[in-house]
Amino acid sequence: MITKKLKFLNDLNKLCKKIIHKNNNIFVFQTDIVATSVFYKLDGNYIAKTILNYIEKNFLKKTILFPAFSDDFIKKKYDIKLSKPSTGIIPNLALLSGKYYRTESLLHSFLIKGKDLNEIKSLKQNTTWGEGSVFDWLYKKNGLWVSLNLNLNRGCAVHHMAEEKARVPYRFYKLFKGKLYNDGKFVKNTFEKKYSYYKKFSTKLDYNKWVYIMKKKKDFDRITISPGMYANVSTVKKIVDKSYSFYKKYPFGSVNL
Repeated sequence: MITKKLKFLNDLNKLCKKIIHKNNNIFVFQTDIVATSVFYKLDGNYIAKTILNYIEKNFLKKTILFPAFSDDFIKKKYDIKLSKPSTGIIPNLALLSGKYYRTESLLHSFLIKGKDLNEIKSLKQNTTWGEGSVFDWLYKKNGLWVSLNLNLNRGCAVHHMAEEKARVPYRFYKLFKGKLYNDGKFVKNTFEKKYSYYKKFSTKLDYNKWVYIMKKKKDFDRITISPGMYANVSTVKKIVDKSYSFYKKYPFGSVNL
């Protein structure tokens, strides 16, 4: 009889092989482990560490990125090493490992390792999702976005780039100001400009409509190994271009009015 751990490891290996066969050099993993933990009935920490190790092993010669977004700067104080990512346990483990470079975006940083690291370090963004940002770099390089164990409405942060490109009317440019720290040491007073949503729309945002259009047009490859091991995969350029077309046609397409 196959054990729960062996089943999990076999399925994870199958998923990694299918993803790496997409033949791209840049992979972004936006991840979650809840569905995996529930389905395989395994401890979340074990699952997260194992997935991270598998990604590092199987994508060794690639450039890999994990979204490591944090709201700390909105609270006026952001620490490159100590501000915990709100994007799940896997990027938190990656940050703690000390093996990853965290990008300079105060609101939407990424954890990165791989051959393109120096190129990414040289970026100077104008806005969070705009020119010079990691999102913009991923678009130009046409990296592969992997929503791992996440449905599209929660696992595709790059599509917000299209909202800025289309200038959707429920967002506006907002300047966030605060203090930057590194491992508890003050670095400087700084700022970041983001195309933020108006507060009156905060409870009305609904990205399921956008997801429906993307699925209908089959712009994502859904890879399903089991209910607890799946991924939605697409190139960043396709995500942003198709999302841009959606928002130009339906400016309030992700809002319940």
